[in-house]
Amino acid sequence: MLPTVDLEPGDLGVTDDPYAQLARLRSAGPVVRLPSGFVAVVGHGAVAEVLRHPSASSGPIADRYTAALPPGAARDELSHRINFLDPPDHPRVRGIVSRAFTPRRVAEVRPFMVRTADALLDDLAGADGPVDLQAAYAHQLPSLVISELLGVPPEDRDVLTDLADAVTPLLGVQVGAEDRARALEAAEAMHQRLGALLDERVAAPADDLLSALLAAEAEGERLDRVELLSLAATLYSAGHRTTRDLTTNGLSVLLDRPDLRAALADGDLTLEAVVLEMLRFETPTLFVARIPSEPMEVAGEQVLPTEPLLVFLAAANRDPAVYDRPDEFDPHRWSAEPAPPPPLSFAFGAHHCLGAALARAEAEVMVGHLLARFPDVALADEPRVWRQRGPFRSLDGLAVDLG
Repeated sequence: MLPTVDLEPGDLGVTDDPYAQLARLRSAGPVVRLPSGFVAVVGHGAVAEVLRHPSASSGPIADRYTAALPPGAARDELSHRINFLDPPDHPRVRGIVSRAFTPRRVAEVRPFMVRTADALLDDLAGADGPVDLQAAYAHQLPSLVISELLGVPPEDRDVLTDLADAVTPLLGVQVGAEDRARALEAAEAMHQRLGALLDERVAAPADDLLSALLAAEAEGERLDRVELLSLAATLYSAGHRTTRDLTTNGLSVLLDRPDLRAALADGDLTLEAVVLEMLRFETPTLFVARIPSEPMEVAGEQVLPTEPLLVFLAAANRDPAVYDRPDEFDPHRWSAEPAPPPPLSFAFGAHHCLGAALARAEAEVMVGHLLARFPDVALADEPRVWRQRGPFRSLDGLAVDLG
């Protein structure tokens, strides 16, 4: 019988450090029941087991979200969101996206990343007083990169980024009325702008990801308009938010560690290892959700189809059964022999994030170029405010002195 722990998902959003709460869940077992009826999966092995289990469905999650939404853009987006699809729709849509969102396309955008990082840092040079590194850098670069990939005009980029952030609360387990109303309005505005851009690409295809998605097929099928709008909105949202939060959250730790910065400068530590540790230590997406399509066993415990699972990626990433000194930020762990399993921050299995390689590349460019340009950059003596929006955890800003 599953143990019950008195904790609700919303409780994690009112603390600066949810990891103590997640450790409390994990200490009761790899799978525990919450009073609200959710089953929390918190052990690393159990999380991986659920993410690769064929009976752990995502479609019913979309049904739960959309049942509470009025007809319109938000409902259309969530009901067709790729991470909420199950077979046969999921492999069909993922196959189409994979044909368009290729490693070649990601590689080709890297010079744009580098130029953008340098230009943004040029703008920061000579700043008088603390700079908000999130707003001026970590937010800007991934937003500009995903806009460049999709072919979004420069004049629409800031607007779409703001709208994507406003829609995010709809992915939460508990959503306030004010946030919900704002999110519904933002979804309509976002789909209107993306729809106009789709019409332009239908009339005049370009060398961008949106045109490639329009042209790509899998087994003779293309995406219909509702699927394309949902996918474009998802790519735009996930394409900047996760990387922004990964970079900002991670820099809030790295910039306080002169020993690690020295190791990077000396070549004793790689940017790849630092970004892996950022993903593990300050996981941007705390959890994903699944619902069993039939009775299933997780970590030796029976879970029924009526029981929604909250799969805590952040808890798995700090499981002491897998990671030595899990609450210590130590990028050197990734050069150990044998190295620990990669963090589960981008999920696992069929729903592993399509943009994972892009996000890691962006974070490596941002961290590397920041430290090369401003080697004395330091955290400013200002309070840092953490916020949880749906399943996503991030800082509201990151004030630094550039030195």
